[in-house]
Amino acid sequence: MKNIISILLLAVMTMGITVPAKAVTDTRKVDAQAVIDLIKEYKVQEGFEIVSVGGLGLGLVRMIAKASADSPEDREMLDILDNLNKIIVVEYEDAGQSGRDSFNRKMEGILEGREKIMEIKDEGETLNLYGTSADDGSSIEDIILYVPEDHTLICLFGSISSQKIADIVKM
Repeated sequence: MKNIISILLLAVMTMGITVPAKAVTDTRKVDAQAVIDLIKEYKVQEGFEIVSVGGLGLGLVRMIAKASADSPEDREMLDILDNLNKIIVVEYEDAGQSGRDSFNRKMEGILEGREKIMEIKDEGETLNLYGTSADDGSSIEDIILYVPEDHTLICLFGSISSQKIADIVKM
């Protein structure tokens, strides 16, 4: 799984360069509210671990991380987080088989027909990466990383500047 995350980070950094400006129509955009509602539905169930960081929390994290960054390059890498308004991480390995199956079925229903930017298969696990490119290609919005076999969901709500991604790739 660590290999998948490394590949994913590289992919996220390069997708701003490679995703066509009109790759996604509004009907293919991830329904962020449906994902948030699903997470709320399962947050009270045993075995679901959820970490949610909203706008204020992200602002504090960015400020602390930038202050402790060792180099201008590190600070520039952190700039890609500037327009994110919420990060949610869901881990549900301990939920039991019926809870995991139920969550996966509902999540797959939400993601069905949405624009899949990338799919990476590694050692029996599939990482699915969803997101929407802005019409002018200037940013990528509402990125969803979903690994059903690893019982993991990571949501980056907001936008990441394609130019900032391209600048980081050039480093």
